[in-house]
Amino acid sequence: MLKDKLNSYLQLQLKFTSSEAAKIIYGLQGLLSELSKLLIILAVSFPLGYTDEILVATIVLLSIRCNSGGLHFAHYTSCLIFTCSFYSAVIVLSSFPLTDAYLSFGLLFSLGIFILTGPITSVLRPRLTPQEVQRYTHRVIFLLLIYSSVLILLDSLPYRKIIYWVIVLQIFQLLCAKIARKGESYEKFSYTKNL
Repeated sequence: MLKDKLNSYLQLQLKFTSSEAAKIIYGLQGLLSELSKLLIILAVSFPLGYTDEILVATIVLLSIRCNSGGLHFAHYTSCLIFTCSFYSAVIVLSSFPLTDAYLSFGLLFSLGIFILTGPITSVLRPRLTPQEVQRYTHRVIFLLLIYSSVLILLDSLPYRKIIYWVIVLQIFQLLCAKIARKGESYEKFSYTKNL
């Protein structure tokens, strides 16, 4: 199997420990999984004329999701279906009118929800330390404030509604992830691995 060969190569040839090799393989698997999903979505969006929207949404989503986490699925297919649904919802919702008041309220509400939920990692990943929670929280708040300022100040910004709906839906699915974790708070637990 390719995974076993890569693991062997990393340990024997490059002298990584078994733990380091496992982390590298895990990272590569995640990267390939995400890249393949993006390519599938782009292949579908191209003939429909939504490639630019998907690329803008992906850039904004990655900047927030890499620091906030959210819902995670155990299987590639369920993750792909959810990701396609997420992008479809962004595109459909962005076709409706969006007033400045509604935009400002939605962004403020999203910021408040994030402050209450904080970052949510997969149960398969190590639990965040309180310092990591604080660091990721500060990053996301900073990003949300920057995006919010740009969206409020530049009402003629191309893809403004796409960016808005990516933020709102990402924070909404973060809230769903928090509920799915039954309100678990990182601060109540010591640092342990959930593997």
